[in-house]
Amino acid sequence: MSTLFLMGAFMALQTIDNDTLAESLFEIFRSCGYEGTTISQLSESTGLKKSSLYHRFPAGKDDMVKAVVAYVSGQLHQHVIEPLLDSHVSPEQRFSNMLVTIKAFYSDGQKNCLLNALTLGNGLDEIKALLVKDYKSWLAALIQLSKGAGMNQQEAEVKSEHFLIAVEGALVIQRLTNNPQTFENCMDYEQKHFFHTV
Repeated sequence: MSTLFLMGAFMALQTIDNDTLAESLFEIFRSCGYEGTTISQLSESTGLKKSSLYHRFPAGKDDMVKAVVAYVSGQLHQHVIEPLLDSHVSPEQRFSNMLVTIKAFYSDGQKNCLLNALTLGNGLDEIKALLVKDYKSWLAALIQLSKGAGMNQQEAEVKSEHFLIAVEGALVIQRLTNNPQTFENCMDYEQKHFFHTV
């Protein structure tokens, strides 16, 4: 076997497209959190040597988590926020579609939320600001959808904020109690009651 072939095989193993890399990093960060994730774990998860990771991300974990947040932000806008704003679909159907999407995204509550995983450490103000921006975009899309369904401004704001709090809370409680029904029950409740106003 030639040296050239071996070098080519090695280079192939060290090649990974940006989205696949970001997704691999994302799964580790949301599982272990920022502080709990090590470079060794990231190397093993991505299949890249530490030197290759530092070549792509000179600032180490800080650069990696920024890439992850950018990736997740793109996914959130493409698959959640933009569909919520599609006025060609009824508000009720858009909401139902969103529930299906986020249940898949969180594996029915088995996977942690990046917002929770990355806001536990200190010194992540820039990253927190990016996460807050996405949270506000999601909240604004829900408010617009709610108003399109006939709610007034106050009702829309309260319902939308309550929904996002419920999602985050259900994810935390499910991980705490190991009850696989917690997140599913939360989604079922929101499906039945989100558009009901007092």
